[in-house]
Amino acid sequence: MAKAELYKISISDGKILLRVPPQLVGAEVPDLDEIQADLHVMGADYLPEILLEVFEQTSGNFEYLCDEKTTEFIVLVEMNEDESQVFLNIVPPQEPAQPVTMERCLDALKEQGIQQGIDKDTIQRMINEQVYYEPTVVAQGQVPVHGQDGWAEMSFLKEGTRPKPGAQVNLREIPMLQEVKAGNTLVKLTPSTAGVDGFTITGKAITAFSGKAYRIRPGRNTRYNDDRTAIIATKDGSLCQLGSSLSVEEVKVIDKVDASTGHIRFDGILKIKGSVSDRYSVEATRIDVGGAVGKAKLRASGDIRVKQGIVGGLVQAGGSVLAQSMDDAQVSAVENVLVTDYISASKVFAGNTLRIVGERGYASRGTLQAGNLLWIPNIGEEIPEDFPEDSEEEPPQTFLDAGISINARKSFNALKESLQKSHEQFEDQHKELEEALDSLKNQQLPSDPEALQEKVSSLRKNLWGLFNDLRKLELQNDINQFNNEVDGGIVFVTNKVQPGTAVNVRRMRYNVLTPATKVAYFFEQNGIQSRPCGDLLEKHQRYFPRMPF
Repeated sequence: MAKAELYKISISDGKILLRVPPQLVGAEVPDLDEIQADLHVMGADYLPEILLEVFEQTSGNFEYLCDEKTTEFIVLVEMNEDESQVFLNIVPPQEPAQPVTMERCLDALKEQGIQQGIDKDTIQRMINEQVYYEPTVVAQGQVPVHGQDGWAEMSFLKEGTRPKPGAQVNLREIPMLQEVKAGNTLVKLTPSTAGVDGFTITGKAITAFSGKAYRIRPGRNTRYNDDRTAIIATKDGSLCQLGSSLSVEEVKVIDKVDASTGHIRFDGILKIKGSVSDRYSVEATRIDVGGAVGKAKLRASGDIRVKQGIVGGLVQAGGSVLAQSMDDAQVSAVENVLVTDYISASKVFAGNTLRIVGERGYASRGTLQAGNLLWIPNIGEEIPEDFPEDSEEEPPQTFLDAGISINARKSFNALKESLQKSHEQFEDQHKELEEALDSLKNQQLPSDPEALQEKVSSLRKNLWGLFNDLRKLELQNDINQFNNEVDGGIVFVTNKVQPGTAVNVRRMRYNVLTPATKVAYFFEQNGIQSRPCGDLLEKHQRYFPRMPF
């Protein structure tokens, strides 16, 4: 019988292995002396006891005898993930026949395509000092330097309450309505920086990321300083935030809105200490209500904040809406809606996010829609245990809708077209004004000074309208981009959702037929899927603003 059929010696990963197959009765058996002779030729340093144990086992598997006796140095070359650095690792043999050389190390680097940026002094030090088993940087490219994000120092806040330098602050979460004077520095701006590209040790470019600009800009009665490193108040008043803009507004404080005041319209911040009675309308830049809102109409270009509930009211905000509760109300906000306690039998729309903050908060009946995210602890009403199964009465319906509506998309496209027309109109008016200014420089008085004054006034009005449309377009564009990230929208239920709830995401419907707890609904693979909301909510929680009441 051939020797290979009686036993086999193999080397794997620096280990010498022996395989002795089971022997049949009467068949030829391997010779232990022959095995020892083969091992001697290989220079194997084994223990006779281990050889005898493997020989007698005849397991048919390769069994460990000893480590291979090496006589040559092993030079390992490794690169980090972005190929910006090269590491050399020298592994010594058990019985070195000759020392490792610089030439041997350079050959190992060359085999990996590395011929530039090599630090020969470091390699020589490793050889001289016998630096073994320690991966050491011996060549490197240019590590990319990523840019820094821009940030804003909120100078209008007291020093102890300002966010830390460099913090990326959500402007919507900063308390406002501070009294400021003309000339006050409201915000100091630190611009973002560009990144510096690097390159790998093999010559490939490594792109650096540029920092993101912190989005904040002046609104009404504010301006940049000359070098655009700060925003300054141009008028006395109270500070107000609208999207990413800071403005200074006049403040009007009244006790309540009822028959004694009639309808209220104010171009500034309106503070109502008490409540707004039925059948009255209120319009302002921002509206703060210390009491409740009845069957009234509230409209603001910025935020509307109601300390108590909205009962039967119609509320429209160009910013966000905050309230304690909503009953039989119609509420619309371009940005976010935050409710402390509950929403009942109401139609509520939020362009970006909608959240009921209280742990026991709930939504029941009506329609709740958000462009991107909804976060509601409890949805629907529990069905009584004694409710007959064959009852024809259906549980109250609660509709949840995540995703940008068709109407919102149409409005976005219409706004883009309107903005383009307004820009063209502004350019035409600007040219006419430039011609008039050139005439004045040449000491030629206008034939109709009043007409020129009207043109200047119209230009300023159109410029302000252009700015407002641009802000709206920018805000909606941010919401649209975020909508792509969340693939149409997500609904989070952090406690319990009851039957009778219908969930729409990307115009697909999911009807809740049995109670479910701590669940998220989202769009995936041509339909709405559900799963435990823990990890998904943790990932998206930062997108829900923590707005102060």
